[in-house]
Amino acid sequence: MDDKTIINEVLDFLKFKVNSDSCTPEELRNLSDILTERLDTIGTVEEISEFFNVPQQNLRTMINRKVSDKPKRRVYYRFMSIMKNIPEKWLRHK
Repeated sequence: MDDKTIINEVLDFLKFKVNSDSCTPEELRNLSDILTERLDTIGTVEEISEFFNVPQQNLRTMINRKVSDKPKRRVYYRFMSIMKNIPEKWLRHK
């Protein structure tokens, strides 16, 4: 199996466990730690606005007003710093 397939399978299984409430509190805490502290996922405004299905200008406005982290590189932002500041109505899973 290639890396992409393995990652997709692991993410699908974790999503299944979270959605079915079958994760232990420790598993949820560990997963949250990994995603928020250890995983450095970056994306462009275009990628992130497409993911949340919002106009790029709305995302840029939110970044300028609320995100204190500067871009990792000129056009890449840390997804988690944006995720912490987005309006709840943008969330795909509420």
